[in-house]
Amino acid sequence: MTISETDPIPAAATEDDVVTCPVHPKEAATLRCNRCGRPMCTKCAVRTPVGYRCRECVRQQQDKFFDAQFFDYIIAGVVSLGVSFVGAFVLARFGFGFFTIFIAFFVSSAVGGAIGALVRTLTRKRRGRYTGLIVALGVVLGALPALLVNPLTTLIFRFLATGTATAQFGLRLSLNQ
Repeated sequence: MTISETDPIPAAATEDDVVTCPVHPKEAATLRCNRCGRPMCTKCAVRTPVGYRCRECVRQQQDKFFDAQFFDYIIAGVVSLGVSFVGAFVLARFGFGFFTIFIAFFVSSAVGGAIGALVRTLTRKRRGRYTGLIVALGVVLGALPALLVNPLTTLIFRFLATGTATAQFGLRLSLNQ
């Protein structure tokens, strides 16, 4: 028995019939999802340890790991917004010298770590798909008013605190996708 005989999803009937990707109709479907059998192009394929899968099957598999409730997102936003607001203003009030910029690098990372730890504790370590994104948005928006007091240290704070806080939730902020 060959692999093609055990495959429940038939391939194209003849060589003239080209199966197209349901998401990208102009692309030929050269692959099939090894879970649902859906035809897909190379743009839609997600490589997993067990083979190529479509994005929908990968998302369904990942949904099992996320158990956050709606209220957890509200907690994450309020906590990150409030702590970031206070932390950025305290840091911005130090002044404009070299010592202040030097201190900003350490304080910003510490505040970001405290925000992440506090959010994880208050949400009882429930994982949400968008928790890291909500925390990042809260940190950036919370530090926004402090730009009027001391722009340089506030920008340092926003950059380092956001990265430190979101790293605790597995969110990797990158410029290229």
